[in-house]
Amino acid sequence: MAKGQLKSDIKKASANGQERKLLLVDEEASDLDYYTEVLRYLGYAVRPVDSYSIAAATLGEEEFDLVIVDQGSSDFEGRTVLSRAVETSRHVPVLVLTRVVDSDCCIEALNAGAYEYVQKPLTTVEVRELVSDYLKPPAEEIPTGNDYAYHHEFAEAGAGPERESWRKAS
Repeated sequence: MAKGQLKSDIKKASANGQERKLLLVDEEASDLDYYTEVLRYLGYAVRPVDSYSIAAATLGEEEFDLVIVDQGSSDFEGRTVLSRAVETSRHVPVLVLTRVVDSDCCIEALNAGAYEYVQKPLTTVEVRELVSDYLKPPAEEIPTGNDYAYHHEFAEAGAGPERESWRKAS
């Protein structure tokens, strides 16, 4: 999708009151800043939090459409946020991001209710793809299968079934 078209779609969604609210939790300041900037560029209302305990408390006070939490170390500090998110609203997707994949943490996260466990770093395009899998646009805005531009755009981007997934961890 062209950058101009993406910005146009974002403006339309915001004008229609469709702005989605995300909780982003990461104790690493540079990652928190980067992913906050990317998600805001993509048109999401982002609540960045740099503390797992504050994020867990925030989940009891505010509602979110998606929660993205960093695993933390191999001790899986993000577990507290994941548990609280599942406890407060089972239908809200939780994505766990990590710099270093730990199979035990991955299994624990998925068993605890995480929708995905994904290795960082992610590009803007990868963030857009990941988040859009869980925050679909309203049905009337989804292109139909007969729309040539839709097929052409995704064929050009290499989004066919033969494309290797960048989601290495989940």
